[in-house]
Amino acid sequence: MQLRLFFFLILCCFLTKSKAESYTEVVFDNSLVKGSYARSYVDYSGQSWVENVHRNLLVSDSLYFTPGNALSLRYISSEAGDWNVLVRYSRQKFHYRVSAEDVLNLKLFVGSSETAQKQLPSISIQQGPNQSISLPLGDYIEDYTNNAWLNVKIPVKDFAGLNIDKIISGVIFRQQQSSPATHQLFLDQIEFLPANYSTAPLTSAAVLSKVNPHGKHVELQWQVPLTPSIRYVKIYRSLDNKEFTPVAIRPTYMLRYLDYVPTLDKKYYYKIAWVDYNYRESPFSDVKEVEPKALNENQFLDLVQLAHINYFIENYDVNSGMYTPFRLKDKAPVSVKETGGALLSLMVGVEKGFLSKSMFLNRTKKIVQFLDKAQNNKGFYPAFFDGRKGLPEYLDGQAKYDVVATTSIIEALLIVRQYLKGDAAEEAELRTAITKLWDRVDWRAAALSTDPLILRSSLDMVEGNLPHAPLTGLGVGLNTYMLATASKKHSLPNQAFSNSLAYSYKRVVPASPLDNAKGIQDSLSKDSLAKTDMDLEIVDKPVLVDTLIKVSGLKDTSMYGLDVPFGPINSSLLEMYRPFTSINPNLAKVGAYDLKDIVGKYALLVKRRDNEIGVGTTNSDIWGFYQHFDAVGNYRINPAISIASIFLDPVKAKRSLNALYTLYGETLFSEYGFRSWMDLKNDDVSDEYLASNQAHVAVMLENARTGLIWKLYQGIPEIQSAEQRIFKK
Repeated sequence: MQLRLFFFLILCCFLTKSKAESYTEVVFDNSLVKGSYARSYVDYSGQSWVENVHRNLLVSDSLYFTPGNALSLRYISSEAGDWNVLVRYSRQKFHYRVSAEDVLNLKLFVGSSETAQKQLPSISIQQGPNQSISLPLGDYIEDYTNNAWLNVKIPVKDFAGLNIDKIISGVIFRQQQSSPATHQLFLDQIEFLPANYSTAPLTSAAVLSKVNPHGKHVELQWQVPLTPSIRYVKIYRSLDNKEFTPVAIRPTYMLRYLDYVPTLDKKYYYKIAWVDYNYRESPFSDVKEVEPKALNENQFLDLVQLAHINYFIENYDVNSGMYTPFRLKDKAPVSVKETGGALLSLMVGVEKGFLSKSMFLNRTKKIVQFLDKAQNNKGFYPAFFDGRKGLPEYLDGQAKYDVVATTSIIEALLIVRQYLKGDAAEEAELRTAITKLWDRVDWRAAALSTDPLILRSSLDMVEGNLPHAPLTGLGVGLNTYMLATASKKHSLPNQAFSNSLAYSYKRVVPASPLDNAKGIQDSLSKDSLAKTDMDLEIVDKPVLVDTLIKVSGLKDTSMYGLDVPFGPINSSLLEMYRPFTSINPNLAKVGAYDLKDIVGKYALLVKRRDNEIGVGTTNSDIWGFYQHFDAVGNYRINPAISIASIFLDPVKAKRSLNALYTLYGETLFSEYGFRSWMDLKNDDVSDEYLASNQAHVAVMLENARTGLIWKLYQGIPEIQSAEQRIFKK
């Protein structure tokens, strides 16, 4: 038995650097961080015990089913004790629900020869505070043996107490039969799959299209055929073109992979295989050879932009062309707001040669046609649609039209219109169609009835509900006021732009009854307060719940040796950067405000604050923390915050970019760019990406390098006229 286990360890010992992206139905495939898995939680009592680090399961990077690691579950099940382990569903953006016809699958390796089938743990499904019945793993294993990978398949319908309408938050392993022995299990590929899937054999060889070196990252590209039984792409690497080891798997919706290599100026050989639902592989592709070399600064910046733009190349809905934030089985939610950033990023990609102009035109045409027919209110769209059906998706449960989301897509389309200056009929038709969408937005309809110079952040589906927070302050609202001022048919007065900086609003709520006030406070999250610059003020005298009080937007504050005019920062710096993805910051002088200087001070303030906190690093070039409040208290860093500041201070931003890539690039950087956060205190990294982050990095780097988007935006006739009226010369 020990020899067999040793054989498995030798087979997998070279794969410690691999990682995997996956599907929404996967609870666990790989840990992105070595050592321990932060998305797990270990609890035990009495004489029972589970091996852990900081209450997290250990990660095995020497024995696993799919590259490059598995969960290690080492336990003692005492009669005088108990234990359980939660493996969380880690993809925070997704709200995954199972079907009653699904099957919970996992791969199990029993590494301890004395472990009997009945001594395996039981498993249940967690849904928020609720849990299903717990089922013994051993009851669902055929041909049980030690020191071999076993298939465990449990029909979802067997989990009594499971509510298929509720989202999945994880699975729980529990102590089953007591035993004095120490047991060792390895867990991998915990996932929900349909009971029936295509089992057609994969007889054709995989095709590896390109292999390109980018410093210590090697980019592989492929095209997956429309074969329903293909589930993954498996990547192999060799140093001698003889012995190949698997380094990663990728889902079929991904068309490239960035492999991190340990050494430059050395030849590497790559091949790939298609993998089916039973993890059987197709014949290998042809082998491709590459020799990575060091990058100069421009080549390095190209790599960073390529990866972030690739996120938008691959993550879109084929029906509408719109950006899709996540994939679901029964619908295709698409984001209006984030499609704006996607369009600008793709435009940069065309200029850099990362994608063809014909592909960009085709995507844009689909988006424009979709929006032309989409449900709207005076030209304003809801934040999300179902891309397949063209119907609004109210993910927050509120039926409303989103002024900020509409701003993002209309602004991007105007820049696209300016970019498409060719004489070709297709480009001329697109320009006309975009102008039609632009002209129908009635900005005056979004103004407060009590103040026609202030815009609301949203419009209700049915008028008469509580008013949505006004758009004020230094953030995306400035983009909205620029468009509203520039509009030829439904414009606001010129002073609306400066007025949104000079004033803000408070919502007044009654102190009694207490439940009413608390309910209103609870309904307004910290994020929504920060994004809309709305403050709550509780008063003793009777007032209407929807009372708004206009106050000065100035809150002169001194912090970290800096004077800032709008008070302490209570949101991400990306909110302050947002106006300058399109507006040239060197022009942005409004009255007494030099907006570039003000945002620069806030960025420096955040850097000084983060360096002082210094959680997890002593490197002053690593900054961009935002605190995630929960029962534990995590500190996370968002790489986009420091990198996108390049338009303010190129030296500091490039130093931060280099530090992030050099120190953490192996884990933090992938074919989609930098992941959304890294927790330096708890040794954790996100397995997701945020469209706002990816767009800010791609666009701000290009603006700093060539000024592309700034020049196009300033060249739009309507915008040019508005800027001349708003900005002080």
